[in-house]
Amino acid sequence: MTTETIRVQLNFPLAEATKPIIWHFAHDWDLKFSIRKANIDSKIGGYTVLDLTGTRANIDAALEWAATEGIEVQVGGATGEDEWVIGR
Repeated sequence: MTTETIRVQLNFPLAEATKPIIWHFAHDWDLKFSIRKANIDSKIGGYTVLDLTGTRANIDAALEWAATEGIEVQVGGATGEDEWVIGR
């Protein structure tokens, strides 16, 4: 199967800051990740910028699931540019 890498920013509101979202990406959707930037505090919330690698179907499913968990998903990461950074 073809894998791709996408850069995303996940914004965690305070109520969702302690959820293991990235763990689920790896274990439930077989995605590899690289944390590019992060600032999360269990008292105020925060964000994480990730490169996610996997099949496009798994990436899409994982991001849709994260949104149902109350996480705001921004494709393209911090700048909104180059969201699909690598295609294999």
